[in-house]
Amino acid sequence: MRRNFAPYARHLFLMPLSLLLLVPFYIAVVNAFKTRADILDNPFSLPVLNLTLDNFIRSAVTPSFNIFKAYGTSILITSVSVVLLVVLCSMMSFVFARVSNRFLSVCYLLLLSGLMIPPQVILIPLVKVLAKLGLMFTPQGLILYNIGFYVPFTVFIFVGFIRTLSRELDESAKIDGASQLTIFWKILFPLLRPATASAVIFLCLWIWNDFINPVIILGSTKSYTVTTGIYQAVGQYSTNWEDVFALVVLASAPIFLLYLFMQRQFIAGLTEGSLKG
Repeated sequence: MRRNFAPYARHLFLMPLSLLLLVPFYIAVVNAFKTRADILDNPFSLPVLNLTLDNFIRSAVTPSFNIFKAYGTSILITSVSVVLLVVLCSMMSFVFARVSNRFLSVCYLLLLSGLMIPPQVILIPLVKVLAKLGLMFTPQGLILYNIGFYVPFTVFIFVGFIRTLSRELDESAKIDGASQLTIFWKILFPLLRPATASAVIFLCLWIWNDFINPVIILGSTKSYTVTTGIYQAVGQYSTNWEDVFALVVLASAPIFLLYLFMQRQFIAGLTEGSLKG
C-alpha cells in the first residue's frame, strides 16, 4: 500500500516557515515586557520573573504622545474610510459585474490601472488638490485620499466575487418587481460577506499602518495617528528600546484583534474565491 507523503512534505515546509515569520512578532511582544538591561543582554530571552508592565504605563501617555488620542484619530480615519469604500465600491462593482457594456469595460480597465500607481508618485498633485479644497492638515483630507486611492483594489475584490454569483438571483427578483437597488442590498450584498471581510481586513491593515500620507496630509497638527504619533514620541535616534517595543505592541494590538475577530470570514472569502475561480 503506497502512502501519499505530499501532505507531510507540505507541513515540513510550512512549519519552519511559520516559525521564521513569527520571530519578529515574538521579539516585539517579549521585549515590550522587559527592562532595558534584559533587552540589551539578550533580546530573545524570556525572563519570566523580571517581566513588567512599566513600559506600557510609562510610554502610553506622555507630554508629546497619548496612545488613546492616537487610537481615536486612527479609528476615526480607518473606520470612516473603510465604510465608505465598502459601500461605494460594492455598488460600483455591481454595475461593472452585471452590465455588459464596452464603455463600462474600458472604465473598469482604467480603474484597475490605478493598482499600478505607487502612492509616492501622486503626493505632489495630491497636496495641491487638497490645498485648493482647503482639506490639507485635516482628517477629512486624509479620508478623501484613502477613498480615492483604495477604490481600484476594493472594486477588484468585489467584481471578482459578484461575477461568481448566479444571474438567476437577479432575474428572479426582477420578476417579483424588485428594483436594482433592492436586488443589490437585499439579495446580493448579504452574499458578499466573505469578500467584504477580506476587503475590510486588507483596508484596515493598510490604512491603520500608513505613515507617509498621514505625515504629509495631517502635518504637525494636533491630530496624529498611531504611526505618526509613535514617530513623534520616539524620535529618530531613540535608544529606549523598552518604550519602542511597548509602543509597537500597542499600535499593532487593534489590527491583531480585528483579524482574530474576522479570520473565519477572511479565510472563507479566500477559499470560496479560489473554488469558484
